[in-house]
Amino acid sequence: MVDTFTEMMVNKCSELGCESIPGGVLQIYVWLVNPEDAGSFALVSILISTITTGYTSAMISFDMDVDVRLRKGHPQIYGFISDDNGLRGRCFALMTLISTLHNLSRSLGCAMLAATAKKLLLAFFGGEILLLLLFKLARGDFLVHWRIEGAAGVFASLVVRVAEKIIADFSGCLMLRHPVLLGGMAFSLSMLWAQIFPFVALVFFEDDGNKEAITIFLACR
Repeated sequence: MVDTFTEMMVNKCSELGCESIPGGVLQIYVWLVNPEDAGSFALVSILISTITTGYTSAMISFDMDVDVRLRKGHPQIYGFISDDNGLRGRCFALMTLISTLHNLSRSLGCAMLAATAKKLLLAFFGGEILLLLLFKLARGDFLVHWRIEGAAGVFASLVVRVAEKIIADFSGCLMLRHPVLLGGMAFSLSMLWAQIFPFVALVFFEDDGNKEAITIFLACR
């Protein structure tokens, strides 16, 4: 039986991976391709979407870190959030801000490639996922720790590993650094590449009129 807490976490991760993240990329893509038709209010909608993604990511990390069972069972992973209410609020606000900016830059990078070279975007995105799967297979860490055997277990593991990669890349959710999830090394490398990727996408972006503004935004971010 899956407990209520685990079910809630799965639902939040599903919302991130299947709704918030793809929706944010699509909105930025539409604004880049048709800025006149999208209008200025599209930027407000994009900002709301990215803040929602950042908030959800921070909420997942916060809820898991303050959970008493997880803190007792895995003190080396959980417990970085202080018990002081004031510090907790500050930590949550910072996690939300970091995830929001992380999502905005990564989504912008994907949208720029989609607007210029969709095949290149698929090559980058597919290549990253393939590298992660090969990394997991090489470490003998591909199968998730669920009681599912055979082909169903392999398929479930594939879905979970891809979802972990997408959520980490586009939200920087801190809980994915757990060894049974993305893992510390894969998480750190994903975070590093997520900061570099938008500047790589900018090289291929063909809209010279917006390049300078986007460069300044990425640098400030």
